[in-house]
Amino acid sequence: MTTDANSRDRSPFLEAVGRVTVAGAHLDRSLLTLLGSLAFEPTLLHLANAEGTARLIEWCELALKTYTLEPEDAADVTACLARAKALKDKRNTVVHSLFMSAEAGDGLEAMKPLRKAIGLSVTPLSIEDMENLATEIEELRSDLFRAGWNASQGATPRLPRLPRPGEPAGTPTS
Repeated sequence: MTTDANSRDRSPFLEAVGRVTVAGAHLDRSLLTLLGSLAFEPTLLHLANAEGTARLIEWCELALKTYTLEPEDAADVTACLARAKALKDKRNTVVHSLFMSAEAGDGLEAMKPLRKAIGLSVTPLSIEDMENLATEIEELRSDLFRAGWNASQGATPRLPRLPRPGEPAGTPTS
């Protein structure tokens, strides 16, 4: 086995799949952090620690219904969770599919088994699509942090709120 990094062949496909996979794992951590910002319940956080993306989203939505937030903060968290759901499905397509060259010869086709049925769903994807997905997930993580930080200001009002993207620092958000 060699330690020379240049001696190994690099695969843009595998690098893109890896980026999406790692971004998805970080998304789960960000959702757990958001849950902690919404619900200050140590037992819930202990149980949620090993849960997957779908369950973490569900529990964040439950926390939104259970605890009182400023309407603007609740709307911000809700928008982030909707994005997380959509990106989770795209991430699952990348991570849980078999890939073949597209029949048209341009790009790839992700073939994922259908749930509770026989057959495959086929999604055309490119390496660029996967790279863009990883970037979208990374951007969502930043928005989740901001939404959780601002939502938790009811418990710790002495900390400054974080501005939304494009909003100048120090601008009141409420």
